[in-house]
Amino acid sequence: MTKLDADNNLRELYFEFQDRVLKVACQVPPQDLDAAKEVLDKTFQDMEMEYELRWKSSPSALGTSTWLLMGAINLAHRVVCLEREATLQTRDLEEKLSKLLDDVPDDAIPNDTTSDFSRLPPME
Repeated sequence: MTKLDADNNLRELYFEFQDRVLKVACQVPPQDLDAAKEVLDKTFQDMEMEYELRWKSSPSALGTSTWLLMGAINLAHRVVCLEREATLQTRDLEEKLSKLLDDVPDDAIPNDTTSDFSRLPPME
C-alpha cells in the first residue's frame, strides 16, 4: 500500500514478510515502490521453492536474519549481473558508434555547424 503525505512528496510503503511489517518512506514514484515490493516477494518465493526442492522441507529451520541476508545477497547478485550486462552493452554500442564514425569521411562532417544552421529556413 502506498500513499502520499500532505505535500505530495513523501511516499510510504508497507512491507509484510514473515509476520513482520516494515514501513518505508521515500520520494520515489508509487509504481517503483510497488515494483520493488513485487521483486522482493518474488525473490523470497523463489528462495523458498529452491529450498524446498533441494531439502524437501520449508526454510523455517533458518533464522529470520539468515533468511533475510540470503535474500539480500540474491538481490545484490542480481544487481551485479544486471550492471555487468549494462556495461557490456554500453561498450558494444560505443564500439559500433566508433566504427560508424570511422566510416564517415572527414569532409562529410562540417567544422562550423553554426553557419549551417543559419542557412536553414525559419520554422513556422
